[in-house]
Amino acid sequence: MASQKPVIVLIHGAFFAPVHYRNLIEPLRSQGYIVLSPPMATTGIDDSIAGKTYVDDVKRILESLLPYLDEGREAVVVGHSQGGIAASALTEGQTIEDRKAKGLKGGIRSVIYLTALAIPTKGASLMSMLGGTPPPIYKAEGPFYVLTEFALSNTNSDIPIPEEEQAALAKSLVHQSKASIEAPVQFTAADVTVPKTYIVCTEDKSLPASLQETLARATGCDIVRIPATHFPFLESNDSAKKVVDVIVDVAGKRWGLVSRRKYTG
Repeated sequence: MASQKPVIVLIHGAFFAPVHYRNLIEPLRSQGYIVLSPPMATTGIDDSIAGKTYVDDVKRILESLLPYLDEGREAVVVGHSQGGIAASALTEGQTIEDRKAKGLKGGIRSVIYLTALAIPTKGASLMSMLGGTPPPIYKAEGPFYVLTEFALSNTNSDIPIPEEEQAALAKSLVHQSKASIEAPVQFTAADVTVPKTYIVCTEDKSLPASLQETLARATGCDIVRIPATHFPFLESNDSAKKVVDVIVDVAGKRWGLVSRRKYTG
């Protein structure tokens, strides 16, 4: 089984859904990868997401992933934005070494953070990293956070797409569990024991490159830099391809046997 291509697990960010990542998913599938990208338990438009946290997201992902691991397949986990929190926690007890110690086959071989929350400290949360105050792109409504008009306005340079595409995108976005933004993290990126790569998007305004670099270094990630905003998979085909290329490169490595190649994008 080890000679097979690893399964790619793509964890989407807050307010988004797997469909928004098709410019990453489809090219990976065309290269023969199985890509798992279930909708997260913390995102949606009804009360079923109320109170849900990254722990519930991990449970949702494992429902899809465990059958492959139990067959002996290996996996590469990719977390975008807030999805980085679940990407870290997903590895707990599910790495190749962890599963081998329990007499199980398969396992997670590496993690990729795509301009993501690679939180280094237990007890921290997305909200605490924001200083305890929501940014202008979303606001609280009952048990949810919902996007504001500013999030998809022309003044938000992190989604540099035509106005008509922004309108369509706005209609497709969903609510986020308030608890998921505020929940303290108990398994951090620093706790992840498999090789980690951080894709720093240098033009990101939502998560500045300087903060991305700090998180990557604090958690022991290899760093890859690409000239893109917070949503490279929406920005352009070229930016999406750069992300796909990094994922394919990481997925093709046998860590410990193959030297790691640095990117500067």
